[in-house]
Amino acid sequence: MHASNPVRVGVRTLIVAVIALVAALLPGVAQAAPPTADFDFSQYRSVNADAYRSLAYSDNGRHYFTTGRWSCQIGPQANAAACKGRPATAPPGVIGVAFAGESQGPYWVRPGSSFRLGPVSGFRAPVLPIGSRITVVNVTCAVPRAGVVACRNWNRGFQLSRGTHRFLYPAGDTAHDGNPKR
Repeated sequence: MHASNPVRVGVRTLIVAVIALVAALLPGVAQAAPPTADFDFSQYRSVNADAYRSLAYSDNGRHYFTTGRWSCQIGPQANAAACKGRPATAPPGVIGVAFAGESQGPYWVRPGSSFRLGPVSGFRAPVLPIGSRITVVNVTCAVPRAGVVACRNWNRGFQLSRGTHRFLYPAGDTAHDGNPKR
């Protein structure tokens, strides 16, 4: 797996913007929830994803990072990410949050589920610094400020802080857990 280069990211962003514009202009086309500034990671400094990848067979090509209280991973399949930790607004018993692909999540990870959070190999995940982002296989995660982590693919994502969470998903979609009342 390779980190996206700036040209590829720019082209991908342009394509997504054109698709969103066309969908907005066509009547009857399902509207995705509009991306908000919370999920716009373009302003953050990109890091080399290779430094965050575990080469251990048991970790199945995942990339890992930590930031503050959060321990996160990208992969192993495209468009998937998860973070271990529990914001105050999470339901009782939750150990993390994940989205798997373009059609599932974000949803809460509970103990005893088959979902694995963290490296099996003992890989020591590097810190993703504040103001940085990492992009791997259509997923970008960023650390906007101390204590906050956010991850997204093109239509699903999550933002976590000690006090709250926010999920991004297509409008009308039901394959996810909900956002807290504001």
